[in-house]
Amino acid sequence: MANCPKCGHKLRLTDLSQFCPECGVNMRFVGFEENFYREAKYAELAQANVKVKFKRFKAAFLGSKLTIVRLCFAVLPVLALLVPNGSFSLALPFYEKKIDFGLLGLVSLFTGGGDFGYVTQMPGSELAGGQFAALRTALFGYLAVAAFAVFTLLASLLCFISIKNMQKVVSGFACAGIVVSIVAMVLIGVFAKTPGEVGILTGKGGVGLLAAVAAFAAVIVVNLLLDKKGIPVEYAEGMEERARLYKELKAGNLDLDKLPQPIVETAETRKIDEEIAKEQEDYRKAHEKEAEQDG
Repeated sequence: MANCPKCGHKLRLTDLSQFCPECGVNMRFVGFEENFYREAKYAELAQANVKVKFKRFKAAFLGSKLTIVRLCFAVLPVLALLVPNGSFSLALPFYEKKIDFGLLGLVSLFTGGGDFGYVTQMPGSELAGGQFAALRTALFGYLAVAAFAVFTLLASLLCFISIKNMQKVVSGFACAGIVVSIVAMVLIGVFAKTPGEVGILTGKGGVGLLAAVAAFAAVIVVNLLLDKKGIPVEYAEGMEERARLYKELKAGNLDLDKLPQPIVETAETRKIDEEIAKEQEDYRKAHEKEAEQDG
């Protein structure tokens, strides 16, 4: 059974009243004022924490012209992969197919009803194993470019995680994208020059991945500029301090009961206090006037 929150008296099933049979206190309202102020203080901190996160989220995407440009440039590496960087052709009995080293070519390779499996298994063949091995290496190189293009895009879309550090993360992915793009071009060139023995496989190189290099470079430039200039975030007075106190409270470093109310004094809270003081003064004067008239 429950106990009285004030005196600790053990309540019985027959004690249906909201008043304690031992001390007579209204158990429903015991600690009401203290709990009210606790909840008000917690709401003040929690609301500020949410507002700070929203402000940073908004600033990461729309905080300046550069953040908008970054968002637009984030898709460039993926779009650049639409430019073919050479191609290869399969010539089998009753079957011929040409596939570009490009985003659409890769999609057709994976959805071509076993084409990708055939290409990856043929390096063990005695007829054209060397040529297919070079093709497989070139394909993996191009897939690495596509992977870093996607990583760059995702990191740009997740830039709100840290408006100070995500520029470095995006630039890191873009730098790696430039390196693997150059390596992939070399690997495709090596494949194109690998001699074929039976004419099953032929290929040619290209420079289409230079578009990806340029796209990655553009992403790096924008993010380095953002890293240098910073992203402006406008907070209301006291909002950052409240958000910092909220984190300390969640970490167990603060006692909510020992914090004042309001926790952070601002122009807004001072105005409210002045209005309350004025109303109290008006009420006091009105009460004194009524007392004089009655006297």
